Amino acid sequence: METSKKLVLLVLMALMLVVLNSDGQVMAPTLAIIEKEFGVTDATVGVMMGLFTVLGAVVSLLWGYFADKASRKLLFILSVLIGEIPCALTALAPSWPVFFVLRILTGIGMGAAFPLVFSILGDIFDERERPWASAILTVSFGLGNIVGGVLGGYVGSSGNWRLPFVLAALPNIPLVALFWFLVPEPKAAASEEATRALVEAGLVYPKRIRLSDYTGLFSIKTNLNLLIQGIAGTIPWGSFFFLQKFLNLNKGLSITDATNVYLVFGLGMVVGTIVGGIWGGAVFRKKDALLPFFCGITTFAGCALTLGVVLLPLPLWALILMGFSAAFFAAMTGPNMRTMLLDVNVPEHRGAVFSIFNLTDSLGTGFGRMVAGFISDLLGLMASLAISASFWVFCGAVLLGTVSIFPRDRASCKKTLERVAEEMKAQARS
Repeated sequence: METSKKLVLLVLMALMLVVLNSDGQVMAPTLAIIEKEFGVTDATVGVMMGLFTVLGAVVSLLWGYFADKASRKLLFILSVLIGEIPCALTALAPSWPVFFVLRILTGIGMGAAFPLVFSILGDIFDERERPWASAILTVSFGLGNIVGGVLGGYVGSSGNWRLPFVLAALPNIPLVALFWFLVPEPKAAASEEATRALVEAGLVYPKRIRLSDYTGLFSIKTNLNLLIQGIAGTIPWGSFFFLQKFLNLNKGLSITDATNVYLVFGLGMVVGTIVGGIWGGAVFRKKDALLPFFCGITTFAGCALTLGVVLLPLPLWALILMGFSAAFFAAMTGPNMRTMLLDVNVPEHRGAVFSIFNLTDSLGTGFGRMVAGFISDLLGLMASLAISASFWVFCGAVLLGTVSIFPRDRASCKKTLERVAEEMKAQARS
C-alpha cells in the first residue's frame, strides 16, 4: 500500500478510536452526581464498569475470529456504530437499569474494535514501522480516555452530566463515512518480508484461521507471558476510573482542579506511549531481547511513582509532576507489548490473538474497576488505588521473564512465513 494511503488509514483509525474510547471515561468526572441521582454506590458502578469492559472483550473474540474471514473494514465500522449509538442515547436514560444497559452496549462496541485495528496494522506496516504505528493507535485508546474525562469534567461540572455523552458520540458519524469511502480493504500478509512481493504481484495469502488454531496460540510462550501480564497490568489502569473522585475527595481538589490533574496524568500517558514506541523501536533495532527488558524496567518505575501520587501528601505542583512521570513510565509498555505480539504471530492469527489479548486486558481492567469499587467501600479510595497500583510489580517481573523467550518466538514466526511464501510460489507456478 502506498505511504499516503497508509497514513490516511492510520489517521482515520486513530481519530475514530479517540472518539470511541472517550465514551468509557465520560461519566468519571461526574460520577458522584450520577450516583446520587440514581441512588447507587461505588461498588454498583464498579460492577457495571467491570461488565462494560469484560462483555466487550467477550464479543471481541467473535470479531477477532471473523477478522480473518470477513471484511475488516466493514467489521470496524460496525463496531464503532455499536458503541456510539448507545452512548448518545445514554443522555436520555430515565433510570439506572436503562443507564446500565446502554453503558454495556457501548462497551461491546469498544471491545469489538480492538482486535480489528491491530490486525489491520500488522498487514499494513512492516516490522520497522510497527513500533511507532502501534504507539499511535495505543495513544488513541489512552487519548480517548483523556478526552472523555476532560469532556465530562468541563461540560459536566455545571451539573449537567447528560450532555457529555452526546458530545462524546457524535464526531464518529462523519468519520465513519470518511473511513468507508477513503480506506481500501487491507490485504493479508502485505507487509511481511517473506510474502510482501508475492501479495503485491497479485497472489493471495492462502492461510485462514481455524477454531483449532486458538489452542496453538497459547503454545507461543511470548503470547502466554504477555497475556498473563496484561491481566495484572490493566488492574491499575482500571482502578484509575476512580482517580478524579479520589483527587476531589481525598486530595481536596475541586472537580475542575481534579480534572486538570487528571488531564496532566493523561498527557503523561500520551507522551509516554509515543516516547515508549520510539525508544522501544530503537532498543529493538539494537537487539530484540532488550525490548521486554526495557518494558519491565519502565513498568517498575511507573509503579513506584504511582504509589507516590496516591500515598504521599503532596502539594499541587508535586502532584502534577509526579502524576505526569508515573503515567509517562507506566504507559511505555503498551505499544511495545502490541509490537511483540505482532512479531510472533502469523497474519491469520493476529485478529484472534488480539481478541484474546483484549479479553485478558479487559478482565484486568474490569476486575480492577470492580475490586477498586469494593475496596473503596471497605477501606477508602486511597487504599483501593494503592493496592491496585501494586499489581505492576508482578507485571514487571513477567516482562523480565520474557527476555529470553521473545527472540526465539520471533524467529519461529519468520520461518513459518518463509514456508508459506514457498507454498504461494509453488501455487503460482502450477
